[in-house]
Amino acid sequence: MSDLSSGQKHPNKNLFIELFNYFSSAITFVLAVYCWTRDFHWIIITVIVLLALLFLMNGLHLRKQNGVKKVNSGLESKLREKETLLKEVHHRVKNNLQTVSSLLSLQSRAVADAKIEAIIKSSQHRVVSMSMVHEMLYKRDDYTSKIELKPYVEELCEYLIRSVKGNEHNIITDLDIGDYRLSIDTVIPLGLIINETITNALKYGIPGNTEGKIKITLSKKGTNSYEMYLGDNGIGFPEEVNPTNTNSLGLKLIHNLARQLRGTIERDVKNDGTYYQINFEEVIEEFNSVD
Repeated sequence: MSDLSSGQKHPNKNLFIELFNYFSSAITFVLAVYCWTRDFHWIIITVIVLLALLFLMNGLHLRKQNGVKKVNSGLESKLREKETLLKEVHHRVKNNLQTVSSLLSLQSRAVADAKIEAIIKSSQHRVVSMSMVHEMLYKRDDYTSKIELKPYVEELCEYLIRSVKGNEHNIITDLDIGDYRLSIDTVIPLGLIINETITNALKYGIPGNTEGKIKITLSKKGTNSYEMYLGDNGIGFPEEVNPTNTNSLGLKLIHNLARQLRGTIERDVKNDGTYYQINFEEVIEEFNSVD
């Protein structure tokens, strides 16, 4: 792209070349008249040949510049078109997920069984956690597939606490997340992990109006690797409980999603409550162009 944009980066260079050509042409014409009066015919022929070569080079240069401008204009037009289409995709996905969330909300209110209602609510929270990702991408100006993690986690935690505990609660959030931007293929499973962990903490670890604290920290460990530590200081659950010997869908999802992120997950049993340490890699999917 550097060659294609050189004409745009140095507009004065093209103007200088044109002025130099005109000046050279004028000097050449004056020199030709002078040499003709002095019977220096061989000089005149040489000058005419040089002048022809100069105009030929100038014509080729202008043709190249026009070609570069045309290519740049075409590329910019395609880029704007793809950005518009990508924005529309995120907008439609966001709207569809919000529609599913609304249907689940209506369904949860229509059932009398509290257990079924809780299952539907949990599904709604998962849908919302994914919808937030597409909403953030839709609101961005560059429409790339990178999401700012800190505001996403903050908004997700606020939604979950408000949804489970209501507007009046005794929950404190302790978030320590750097200014990282991760791919959509990383943030969606990461958001689902946070959703499952925080939801379980609010429903079982910190029941009722009990005071409690939700903690989430995330730091970068390598070029493409990260470490997340999250959990709550609630009542916790037995150490021997694990995804292989429990029917908890949330616990199974947390471990499966960690593997999806090419990572590992360990429970921190040294601290009171329920805490997990997850080491993972950013997932970057490559797609071939369909053009």
